[in-house]
Amino acid sequence: MRCASCKAVIYCSKECSKEDWNKGTGLKYFTHKQLCTDNKRHMLRLPETQAILTSFPWGRLETDGTFNDSIARGRFDVLGGSNFGFWSHRGGPVPHQNMGDLGEISPYTAMLKSMLGKFDHLDGKDLLGTKHLTDAEGWKLPDVLIPYRHFASVDKRPQLVTKEIDSWDAWHEWRKLPKESPAALLMSFPLSAYWLIVHCLKVTRPSAGSAGKRVPLRIHAIGTEVELNYLPLFSEIALLLPYHDIKFVLFSQSVQKLVEEGKKSDPQSLVANSSASSPVFAYKAPKECGSGSIEIFLHGDSPTWSPGMLDRSSGRPDAIIALNAGLGSYKEWVPVIQAAHLASLPFAVTEYAEQSCEQQRATFPRMLAPRGPARKEYMIELNPFQRPGQRGIPMYRLPNVVNGFTLVVWKADVDIEPASEPGVMEREGQEELD
Repeated sequence: MRCASCKAVIYCSKECSKEDWNKGTGLKYFTHKQLCTDNKRHMLRLPETQAILTSFPWGRLETDGTFNDSIARGRFDVLGGSNFGFWSHRGGPVPHQNMGDLGEISPYTAMLKSMLGKFDHLDGKDLLGTKHLTDAEGWKLPDVLIPYRHFASVDKRPQLVTKEIDSWDAWHEWRKLPKESPAALLMSFPLSAYWLIVHCLKVTRPSAGSAGKRVPLRIHAIGTEVELNYLPLFSEIALLLPYHDIKFVLFSQSVQKLVEEGKKSDPQSLVANSSASSPVFAYKAPKECGSGSIEIFLHGDSPTWSPGMLDRSSGRPDAIIALNAGLGSYKEWVPVIQAAHLASLPFAVTEYAEQSCEQQRATFPRMLAPRGPARKEYMIELNPFQRPGQRGIPMYRLPNVVNGFTLVVWKADVDIEPASEPGVMEREGQEELD
């Protein structure tokens, strides 16, 4: 049976429905009575998220409104765990290595931990090799369906970007890529990172630089997991931001685990040869595309980002971003949120659900109370570069999509300076955050 009011929750019986209405699903979880009105509002987003999926020829809606990723990938012969190029990833229904604090008290904890063990996969395994996968090796798709980073001809090369690319349709047109390509299933990650930087935080824009005035940009990306399986795809940001020199530093438990494995691997491996000053991946766009560059670094010294990173020689970032962050699920986010406010540090994330964004936003004043006031507004928006397709969560019908929604934790109150100004944003004095 389904809640007649919000139509967002599926129950096995009237007894189950009554229990959830009054008690919720466990300690620290909201009751359905508390959520029903908001659920009804969030359900209004469902046609928008479904429209993104069905705009692709392979975007099939199942009878329960979800998207079967395995069927779509199987159609293109890229369904599998290891040895499937950029498509290699951990299997199973558990999306993260660490389930977080709420995961530990979930009634499904034992089952989830068991699944984590069965579907274990080292994110970034291909980086233990001595060279990056080529476009053909990584994508494993017909030539016409691949968004190449190295262009064999002028016909395949995209035009110089002068304004925001703001939708999947616009990206496919710019990339001269038919929507029959399943590339969006992976490109959601680099394009969501781009969207957080350019649209949500506005720390730069495609037209900010020029051939005579390059723009340096330093980004800290926290909580990186599946992205490690296709780091070369983040070259897309260099194509989207002409005349920018981007340094992308990755922080997470998965990054630390990969770096530790790298110490045991071939000393000539990509990971073994990377360091705080040597990127694990680097790319420079063609001159005709604006010569944008990106270098990606692995921070393997610790599993988390800390405010102390702001005082290190590597320099203060222009922005912090996180994809599918789970700000309300992991206590490790508290010092990051505090640091962003105290040091005026642009910070934005993607989350699976609008409901999650709103619940997380509501906790910010409590997190910040010992240090300072919360901001008046924390913008939440639908992410146009969400990964097409509703996640398969049997008991819920709320829009719940990988990189589905964006939440701005801190941003400057004014737009960035014109391109004639040095750098991306004025460097601010360091603050004591510990």
